[in-house]
Amino acid sequence: MDISRYPARWRRGRPTILGHVTGLTLAVCGVGVAISGVVDAIESGPDTWSLLILGGIEMAIGVFLWRYTSMPEHLRVVDIFTTVMLSWLTLALAGAAPYIVTGWLRQPDLALFESIAGFTTTGATVLRPIEGTSPGILFWRAMTQWIGGMGVIVLVVAVLPAVGSGGMSLLQAEAPGPTGERLTPRVRHTARRLWGVYVGFTIVLAAAYGIAGMGLYDAVAHSFTTVSTGGFSPYNASLGHFDSASIEWIAIVAMLLAGGSFTLYFRALRGNVKPLLRSSELHFYLVVVLLASTYAFVANDASGPVSERLRDAVFSVAAIVSTTGYATTDFGLWSQGSQAMLLLLMPIGAMAGSTAGGVKLLRVLAVASFAHREALRQLHPRLVRPVRVGGAILPDRVANRVVAFMVLALAVFGGGAVLIAMTGPDMITSFSAAATSFGNVGPGLGAVGPTSDFLVLSRFARLVTMAQMLLGRLEIYPVILSLSFIVLRPRRHTRA
Repeated sequence: MDISRYPARWRRGRPTILGHVTGLTLAVCGVGVAISGVVDAIESGPDTWSLLILGGIEMAIGVFLWRYTSMPEHLRVVDIFTTVMLSWLTLALAGAAPYIVTGWLRQPDLALFESIAGFTTTGATVLRPIEGTSPGILFWRAMTQWIGGMGVIVLVVAVLPAVGSGGMSLLQAEAPGPTGERLTPRVRHTARRLWGVYVGFTIVLAAAYGIAGMGLYDAVAHSFTTVSTGGFSPYNASLGHFDSASIEWIAIVAMLLAGGSFTLYFRALRGNVKPLLRSSELHFYLVVVLLASTYAFVANDASGPVSERLRDAVFSVAAIVSTTGYATTDFGLWSQGSQAMLLLLMPIGAMAGSTAGGVKLLRVLAVASFAHREALRQLHPRLVRPVRVGGAILPDRVANRVVAFMVLALAVFGGGAVLIAMTGPDMITSFSAAATSFGNVGPGLGAVGPTSDFLVLSRFARLVTMAQMLLGRLEIYPVILSLSFIVLRPRRHTRA
């Protein structure tokens, strides 16, 4: 990437993509902390000055790094992957600071867990009890998910004046899905369009929650964690706290929308509705939700009003498939078949291009088509048949990469479950903790069900789940490549 054509004021300071992007990332985090301090003051909370001062410090450090560094003239792919991963680690550490400074989570590992769960939009928590915590900290929890939902790197690219062709690589390295697509010729404008749709969705949802009966604070906080498919709530009972059918139906629609592709939404808002309506992934997404909700409704206890049972079934399935993780009922008490179904859905996620976690339905469709072709080749060895997803043909190199990713995902999920089980929990708890962490869902089954939290796991098990959250949110290849580069690079210098 050549940025020599840009004005000199954009090329000031030491050329380092890591310092430049990380600095702006830290500044974004500081702004969020400071806003949380303002909210704490409005709500008469006890942590106003702690949050304002900490936010100011993080902003100052971030602006300093950004101001006195610049984008290099040439970027390698490994530099981009390393920058994305290290920026997210910096974000997680900076996001943990408010919990420690205010004293709500004094142990650094617990504060880091809450921060990672927030930014990865996982929704797993170690904050106990949630109610009674200061409004500023609870608002910060919600804001971490909102920032992480669309992606802080997407925001950074939208703000940076000069990113060139490397900006698209930054977006693709952070994007929670197998596709990266330009909406406009300029990458910076693409990032701005995505954030524009995201912010607009948030505002509309906050208004809908307010009309349905939520106060301003609750409406904004829950809109943050719904649009981001995060699931954090200021209440122990999550959205069940409100005991409102209208709020729950609004949340169901919003969760399903948040699990859809924001790029398709942008095109639809511009008048091009056909790609959205013809999306085979969208059709598959809706069919999965419909079939899973129907099974959950039919297979569980028939007591209670039909409308309430139906709403609970649809809500729980939407929360799991979209990886939002809200809860209005304890699905850990459902039938074994229903629990097995939810366990299967946890690591899969929703559509590519959404804010949801998981491996994405697009990959599931691609692997199914790949498997079908290979099965037919057992009967017809000379068969020439492309891998298709809907009407689109995937080149073999893309299909092979998708299959390899799914194998790695299975290894990460299974390996994490085994490591968690080695610390003592039963198999249901271990496998659901791994599934819900890698899928960025939040609540699992067994001891980590919707009425519990992750404090029941050991410190080592929580460390495993934190790694799975990051792998699930940032995908697997960028993390592996960046870690390999960081570990192997010093050895190469030593040998030289």
